[in-house]
Amino acid sequence: MRQAHRAALAVGLVGLLAGCGLTGPDRTDAVTSSPPDASASSTSSGGTTPPDEVVSVEREWHEARVRFDLRPVEVDGDLAVLRYEFTAEPAGDDPLRFSTVTLSLGGLGNSVTDGRGVRLVDTAAGVVHPVATADDGSAAALIEQVGRGSGDETLRGSAVAVFAAPAGDSVDVLLPGYGVVTLPVAAAGDDFADAVEQVGGVEQASTKPLRAFTQGYDASSATSAEEEDVTVTLASDVLFASDEHTMSRAARGVVERAAASIVEQADAGEVHVVGHTDDVDTDAYNQALSERRARSVAERLRADLGDGFTVTEEGRGESEPVAEGRSDEARAANRRVEIHFEGHLVVESEAGDDLPGTDAPTARNAAVTIATDRGEYTVEVESMVRRPGAIVGTLVAERATGTAVDPAWFLPAHLNLFGDRKFGTLAEVAGPHNLSLLAPQERVLPFDYVAEKRSGGFVLRRLAGDEEIQTLDRGQSTAITVVWPDTGQDTVTVDGPDRFRITDVPVTDQAGE
Repeated sequence: MRQAHRAALAVGLVGLLAGCGLTGPDRTDAVTSSPPDASASSTSSGGTTPPDEVVSVEREWHEARVRFDLRPVEVDGDLAVLRYEFTAEPAGDDPLRFSTVTLSLGGLGNSVTDGRGVRLVDTAAGVVHPVATADDGSAAALIEQVGRGSGDETLRGSAVAVFAAPAGDSVDVLLPGYGVVTLPVAAAGDDFADAVEQVGGVEQASTKPLRAFTQGYDASSATSAEEEDVTVTLASDVLFASDEHTMSRAARGVVERAAASIVEQADAGEVHVVGHTDDVDTDAYNQALSERRARSVAERLRADLGDGFTVTEEGRGESEPVAEGRSDEARAANRRVEIHFEGHLVVESEAGDDLPGTDAPTARNAAVTIATDRGEYTVEVESMVRRPGAIVGTLVAERATGTAVDPAWFLPAHLNLFGDRKFGTLAEVAGPHNLSLLAPQERVLPFDYVAEKRSGGFVLRRLAGDEEIQTLDRGQSTAITVVWPDTGQDTVTVDGPDRFRITDVPVTDQAGE
């Protein structure tokens, strides 16, 4: 049966804690929480004190066993404050460094002192709250090491971070490398202003909508959905010969399939077609070519969509590239036709036998062993949990052999991402950005959001889950949290292109729902 799933629906995240709104079993780690107290108590100064509740999460990670103790998220007006403490004990014989407890964002920022990789995800609104920007332009977050005595092997630290205020009564907190935990949202305590001052004040606190993204197996089309805006991108090299605007019969079939997708996904009857070219030839020539190509696609769409849809078109030449540089690959990505409309993402959920083949090691709902030229690794799916509009996966990876530095062991993205999405060099080298759920007709990629808009029209994005899968030494393991749009399937296939494939993984509902 086919099911429609709105990309703008709330995205629920999976954590490590059972009984406190979290799901996803932790194979080796105990998790505790003090008894909840949902009410806030009044103070003599007229403020409120957050509930006396601490949610604790433990996980063995790399060379340490790390525990986080998190307080409720405090809200005052448009801002929210998250406070937490952590301890880390050696899991082996080597002493720990303070940098062991990394909470970075794709290798960006100083994870030791600011923890900017920690983010809030609002499961009711389908948005993510990055760490706010302080008055001096740095991250409005701070991690401090608590002193330890002579011979004490335990690292201790405390942290505070400021975000835009979430709207709901609870919010999910992403701890990079450790999972996601659900915390209650409470009225701010009397020291709220002190916490904001501690991180250097707040210049800007933003809320970012999540974007869903899928790509067809033949790479002829990709679909993205952000809030109610849906864009179907057709590769010009599939539609047109060089310098031409007349479509072949095969190209007309690609547009026909796009029209069928629009009928299924559109909420309104307005469709806008935009032609784009690369930077070869003059601006004037490229502008005219983009207009002719947009017109050809629009005319075909009018015939295929029929009454009830209004189709308009325009050309933008080479003015809005999606890929930087002048390489053949970048120019091919920039040659495209985009079809814009209001609606929702639909992922086909019917079973199919036409999934792309792979030469990578494959396992059926079990751990799989992958090899690089520097060692072997095992990867398994710890949990796949369905949330509103999303499937949240927790994978566990462990290095079995080898000790040489192997930064790109997890996924060989090497800046070659499906759909030419842009996340920055450090994050793209070895992150889960290409990690896909395989639907019958397309790859379903992880949710992302806009982090920064740069000059020249380039948009830098971040994933809503873990981004940087760090180098492991032999015997070390790490958890990897990934959030995908819901495929509507009861079992899913997780595909790490050219690295591994795990099939028939059951999808469960979050505990207690």
